Amino acid sequence: MTYREIAEFELKRYKISWCRGLCGDEGHKRGFVNWDEPVIHFDSEVATRSTLHGFFHEIGHVVLDHKKQRSYIREAQAEKFANEKFREYGIAIPRKCVQLGKQYVARKKRHGDNAIEAKKRRRRE
Repeated sequence: MTYREIAEFELKRYKISWCRGLCGDEGHKRGFVNWDEPVIHFDSEVATRSTLHGFFHEIGHVVLDHKKQRSYIREAQAEKFANEKFREYGIAIPRKCVQLGKQYVARKKRHGDNAIEAKKRRRRE
């Protein structure tokens, strides 16, 4: 199976739609999920391990339905989902994807922690 065929199989498995183009003002290069419906917005071709990893990451957001959790927790769970899918298919996880995923989760955590701290400071003032 090609990476695209794997992606399409997983979409069918979880009953998720795939928007490959513009559906508003945003582009889809980075990929994102619409929380109101099971749709992945992702216009990159799923032809490499890296793009498949990103696609699995977005599927993870839909499957896990974790929108009420802190952002960095959602991202960590989606990364874990993608890595587990790679293991399920016996595909080597690109080191670059693992590294970028860890950096992304850490950045989301810092941003959230800074926002929480700023809110606490405002309350004390």
